[in-house]
Amino acid sequence: MAVSRDKKAPPEAAPEPYDKLVERLEKLVEELEGGKLSLEQSIETFAEGVKVARDAGKKLDESERRVEQLLRTDDGSVEARPLGEGDEGP
Repeated sequence: MAVSRDKKAPPEAAPEPYDKLVERLEKLVEELEGGKLSLEQSIETFAEGVKVARDAGKKLDESERRVEQLLRTDDGSVEARPLGEGDEGP
C-alpha cells in the first residue's frame, strides 16, 4: 500500500528588511550597469529590480504609517500626523 503525502506549499519566506532590499537593488543596478548581461538577462534583472523597488517602497509606506500611529500629543493622547509636520523632536 502506497503512503500518500499531503503536498504542502513551501513556507513563505519572512519579508526582507528594508536595508536588505536596498542592498539587493544596488547589486542589481551594478549588474545592469556592468554591461556584461545578455539582453534576456538584462530584462530579467530589470524586472527583479522593479519588484525589489516596489517592495522597498511598500516597506517605507508601512513604516510611515506606523510612525504616524505612534506620535503622541503633550497631554498623552495619540495624534496621527505626517512625520516631520510640526515635530522637531526632543
